[in-house]
Amino acid sequence: AKEIDAATSDAKEQYFLSQGLGARAFSYWVLAQLFQFNYKGNESKPCVPLITDKNMEAAADNGCPRSTVQDVYTQITTDLTTAVDLLKKAESAGEERKDKRYISLAVAYGLQARVYLSMHEYAQAAIAAGNAIEAAANEGISPAGMTDVNKPTFWTVSEKNWMWGIIVNETDEIVSSGIVNWPSHMGSLNFGYANFSGGLQINKDLYEQIPNTDVRKGWWLGGDLRSANLSASQQAMVTAYGYKAYTQVKFAPYNNVLETSINANDIPLMRVEEMYLIKAEAEAMSGQDGKKTLTDFVTTYRNEKYVVNNSDIQEEVFLQRRIELWGEGLNWFDLMRLNKGVDRRKGGFPNDNMIFNIAPTDPILLWPIPQAEIQANQALSAADQNPTSTTP
Repeated sequence: AKEIDAATSDAKEQYFLSQGLGARAFSYWVLAQLFQFNYKGNESKPCVPLITDKNMEAAADNGCPRSTVQDVYTQITTDLTTAVDLLKKAESAGEERKDKRYISLAVAYGLQARVYLSMHEYAQAAIAAGNAIEAAANEGISPAGMTDVNKPTFWTVSEKNWMWGIIVNETDEIVSSGIVNWPSHMGSLNFGYANFSGGLQINKDLYEQIPNTDVRKGWWLGGDLRSANLSASQQAMVTAYGYKAYTQVKFAPYNNVLETSINANDIPLMRVEEMYLIKAEAEAMSGQDGKKTLTDFVTTYRNEKYVVNNSDIQEEVFLQRRIELWGEGLNWFDLMRLNKGVDRRKGGFPNDNMIFNIAPTDPILLWPIPQAEIQANQALSAADQNPTSTTP
């Protein structure tokens, strides 16, 4: 960002600058939610050191204290507003991303939607999500339908519903390492750690809330150890491995090759379905008809018999997000922004030490500042550390 004049009129430079600003905004959005409680009500609390091109030299010489939550989010929203403006100009001049590793206008809007949702700025979140959906459609991106997700999938950015993702190549070190990668730990249908650890299971209480008419029910094995979404060969494999009830079969193996040891699956960072769920929640929370948006989405793409029975649309969207985005790394942020805490009772966990009920304000939910940062950053001391808590 330092090398390019913010007022540049060169489309390529505008595009490059938008990538830097968008990536910085995304990174700080993640950090803000790990090191401090949700934005609303905690605006003045310490978050993370905020280092940009404007203060990086001073920070290197003198260190940088923890900025407030408000200041961090101000930087995030400012970066995204600028990124959106730059991408509009760059894309109108014909400068487009080469692949889905990069931030497009749709992704920038999507990041805005996520951030405004985290801030409880619901009217702005609804607008940003709507903009993301429209921009995604212009990029050829649309929700996956029932016949797209009634089988293991979610493994490649080429799927029409992915807005943004990490592209992994077979020759990448993370793949050639063998089983030290994301698909190995997550994938029930490829070769890796999941085979030996017994796979990853959905919370039993959550699974039981998914109607049988919902195509997503088959993203996991049922109590009978079967899934309607699996082919005969896929079912035979999971049976042979002895996977337990509720084991995930949502994520397909690389190239859909069963038991492959080539774990080169791409990793999803943003899917357009999330934007519909943000839009529904944000509309409901800002006095609009979020119920219709939610109903239209689920009945069209996941469960044609879906009916919203919960008068609390935010709570209903939370449920739908837990189902739809399972395993994609977003639930933690929902728990934090909604002050949910972590309740693992009724989850079907086999050992007592896996079952706990953490209060929404328990400091154990906050990440500790790394000791290396406190030692290296002259503006921080042990007094700046997040409070500690006992293991649940």
